[in-house]
Amino acid sequence: MGRRTTSRPDTVHASRVARRFFRLCQEWRALRFGRLGRQHVGSIEWEDGHLIIDYGNRTIGLKIVFFGPAMSGKTTTIRWLFSELGITEKLTSIENTLGRTMFCDFGTIPCNLSDSWRINAHIWSATGQDFYRSTREVVLVGADGVVFVADSQEHLLDENLESWNELMAMIIEGDRPLPIVVCLNKQDLPDTINEERLREHLNLPLSVPVFRSVAMSGFNVIEAFQLLFQQSMRASAMVQATP
Repeated sequence: MGRRTTSRPDTVHASRVARRFFRLCQEWRALRFGRLGRQHVGSIEWEDGHLIIDYGNRTIGLKIVFFGPAMSGKTTTIRWLFSELGITEKLTSIENTLGRTMFCDFGTIPCNLSDSWRINAHIWSATGQDFYRSTREVVLVGADGVVFVADSQEHLLDENLESWNELMAMIIEGDRPLPIVVCLNKQDLPDTINEERLREHLNLPLSVPVFRSVAMSGFNVIEAFQLLFQQSMRASAMVQATP
C-alpha cells in the first residue's frame, strides 16, 4: 500500500473537518441502517460486537482507542482533533502531577444524522507509561478501531516495537480483529525514520496504513482518523452481515 500523506503539513479548517465527518456518518448509515431498522424491539440497547446501538435515544456508539508508547503524541493528537472541531470542552484527561496521562484521555465527537440518529465517536487514549500498564487493556475493551501513534525518532524504535507487540497480544486475546491505522508522529523533528523503516522494525503488514504525522500542527491527523473511522464502520457492517 502506498504512503497516504497530504501535500501540505497545514491544519484543516474546522468546518471542512465537520463536513468530512458528516459524509463518513452518511456512509455508515448506507452500510447498516437497512438491516438495523428491522432488528429493534421498542427502546432497547443492542450490541453488535462492540459497537452499541441505542434505539431509545437513537444513538450509535463507536469506540476508537489511541495506543502507543509513552510520549509518542497520543494526547497531543487527540487534543488537536477536538480543538479543530471546536469541542475541546468534550475532552477529559486524567493526568498525574507532572501533566502526563495517568490513566487515559477520553471524549466524544458527536455527529447528527439527517433522520434524527446520532453517531457518538467515543475517543480514548491508553497511557504509554509502564507504571500504568495494567490500565491499557482496560481502555482497549470494547474498541471498534485503534490509532497506533508511533514515535518517529530512531532511538525509540524499540519502544514502538514493544508497544506494538503488546497491542497485538491484547487483540489476539480478545479474539476479534480490529481495524488499525498507524500515525508515524513527530515527522517535524530532525533525523526521523520513514515509513519503510518503521514497517521493517515492527513487521507491519501491508494492510495496515501508515500516515506520517505531526500532532502539534495537525498534519495528517484528520486523514488518519477519517480512514480509521471509515474502516471501523465497514468492519461493523461486515459483522452485522455475517449469519
